[in-house]
Amino acid sequence: MSGFYKVGLAILGPLMALWGCAMLKPMTSHSQAVPNQDRGDLILHYEPPTDADFNEIYSILHETAFFDDLVTELNSTYIFPQDIDIVFMECGEENAFYDPDTVEIHMCYDLIRKYADIFAEEYQGDYSNEVILASHFTFLHELGHALVDQYQLPIIAREEDVVDSFATILLLQTGEEDAVIAGIEQFDVDAEEDEAFSELSFWGEHSLSIQRVYNIACWVYGSDPNRYADFVRDDFLPEARAEGCPEEYEQAMEGWQTLLADFIK
Repeated sequence: MSGFYKVGLAILGPLMALWGCAMLKPMTSHSQAVPNQDRGDLILHYEPPTDADFNEIYSILHETAFFDDLVTELNSTYIFPQDIDIVFMECGEENAFYDPDTVEIHMCYDLIRKYADIFAEEYQGDYSNEVILASHFTFLHELGHALVDQYQLPIIAREEDVVDSFATILLLQTGEEDAVIAGIEQFDVDAEEDEAFSELSFWGEHSLSIQRVYNIACWVYGSDPNRYADFVRDDFLPEARAEGCPEEYEQAMEGWQTLLADFIK
């Protein structure tokens, strides 16, 4: 990351066995009188691209079956009030989003390729790993939007920041810190582009990309200050912010444990 602490992205090793035992274990449940009913699942779709430039992305997603396994674990963990479609697709723009009207998460090949190409050029790693790293954090961010909508969660902060915390905490809890670091790098790329084109949307629904870098870095550091001491030592995370990061991490983790307590199988 230009201007920031570069963390080497290790070879991706999905730790799917951890999901059942480490994923945001609920605290005391504030269960409703009538238990939530499991009436749906996450349904995964891969749309064949019309642009041949996306064929490799499409093939990697199919052949690795990473998201197939992830969706299976999520379906075995969460109660869903209805089906939520996850559509990997060609969008004609670099984007990813949750549509509450159609109850669909759209994951665009266009966006995945952008970041996968950047990671591959910088780290010279296996392109399949870069494709997964380029999409894992983004997918969980969009899933966070879906959970807020489907569970009607009482969010009192900016939703974009809240679901950034969902993706970060969930990945840290399941040992997938590589995907979190990839998320930080994605926002760092966006921050550089914003600055280059003077596109700082102070009025936008998202925090500025550079703020998202620091927020996520704070949660990572706060999860284990000893392990991530280099964040501060190398001036990636200012000491003034780092001091409160363990508390910020605990607050975010406990908040999500409480919010999701009634929706865990």
